[in-house]
Amino acid sequence: MIQCFAKDSFVSSFQKGTTPRLLSASYITVGFSQHPRILHKHTDKLELLFIRNGSGYYVVDNERYEIKPGNIIITNANVLHDEVPQYNRNLAMLSIAIDHVHIDGLPENHLIPSDIQPIIKTEKRFVLIDAIFQEIFDSLAFEDDQQQETNQYLTQALLSLIVHACRKEGRPSTAQEKQDPLLRDILHYIDENYSEDLSLQSISGEFFISPSHLSHLFKKKLGYSPIQYIGRRRIGEAQSLLITTPRSITSIATAVGFENVSHFNVQFKKYVGLSPLAYRKKYTLPDSEKIK
Repeated sequence: MIQCFAKDSFVSSFQKGTTPRLLSASYITVGFSQHPRILHKHTDKLELLFIRNGSGYYVVDNERYEIKPGNIIITNANVLHDEVPQYNRNLAMLSIAIDHVHIDGLPENHLIPSDIQPIIKTEKRFVLIDAIFQEIFDSLAFEDDQQQETNQYLTQALLSLIVHACRKEGRPSTAQEKQDPLLRDILHYIDENYSEDLSLQSISGEFFISPSHLSHLFKKKLGYSPIQYIGRRRIGEAQSLLITTPRSITSIATAVGFENVSHFNVQFKKYVGLSPLAYRKKYTLPDSEKIK
């Protein structure tokens, strides 16, 4: 027998007196990933996505990253993220949302600094991390109230594993260095005003540049036009409202900047592949297909 002993104390990853809280879990199967989660952010929580199968690309803070099995995508609060469905191949993911995350030196609900890449590799611990994500999801999907305490401990253990992995193996991010300061300001402006009546002319006028220069900035860095970016931002926010609130589709359409619900329906289906009503039913109803 080989016996090992734990130390009497340890330094917590989290600020004294604070405990991260699990909010929700999702299982994005190959079939569900056909309907992409468009450009969005979470203001009051962070999200972790674990790649189980397949490959593709994911955008975090307007920087594109290749993703493979065993990768964890970290999306801090207030950081925009976006799927790139045309490059996804048999992609399946598990994700959890967490709040009350307080780490010294970081804003609330931030797990890593902005100068660390948000994609980490976990190949050596794939089985363990996959089991934690799956256990959390299964207990929530089947409404196992007896496991709520266990889920909180599993969530803390998972966060601790990721924090230490980032400190040990985290790669510096060059996203902020590579981004044009003017483009960064324009993206922030759109993010704050996407529900308003924005146009190529109004945005270029706000920043005293020509519409052609504005379009060039977007095409060069992001691959699509300012108007397409605004559309993606609106649809992404609409997706969040559809699955997290009981608001009517007409109310959501107005809230994200569409003048009428008909145009909203057309644009939503164009980007997501489902109507708003079908999307809400598919991603919120507890049917058995969602947990297979």
